[in-house]
Amino acid sequence: MISALLWLPVMLAMEAPAPKDKTDTPHWLVGHWIGQGTLFKQPAKMILSVCPLSDDSGLELEYKVLAESEDGTKTRFTGRADYFPDGKGRWRGSWVGSNEVDHELTAFVSDKTFTATWHNETVETGQTRYELGITGQLKVTDFVLRDGARFEPFAQANYEKTSDCESSAEDRVQ
Repeated sequence: MISALLWLPVMLAMEAPAPKDKTDTPHWLVGHWIGQGTLFKQPAKMILSVCPLSDDSGLELEYKVLAESEDGTKTRFTGRADYFPDGKGRWRGSWVGSNEVDHELTAFVSDKTFTATWHNETVETGQTRYELGITGQLKVTDFVLRDGARFEPFAQANYEKTSDCESSAEDRVQ
């Protein structure tokens, strides 16, 4: 409960004005993406897919990352999220990762940025920011909340869109 009280002011401060459209679907984010960047300061390759749920009630996000340290140690992580518009200009959902830590999600869209805050009361709170650049490249940065007061980046990648949702990004990588 105390951790919830500590992160609540931070989340409230991050709230943006409600978007004009109550669902404000980030159509520019939908599709399959391949990226390169860093995870815990190690080079990493990432795959990101954001597609409509089968009943069009929201969005499904799938994420895969493979990082390798200088000594050859590999880190693999996968995760899946479902986002649903809440009718109040925000997106809400849940995240399940291969580390078996689930998170509640709250997100909002602002122009060409989709910002998701993720929270697990017993483990961590963080934020992922998806930003579409003017060249069509997607920049994704992950942050974790430290000391209940500041967000510290731990992963970053630049992505290129490989296809729409009809085909798999992994099919394009091979």
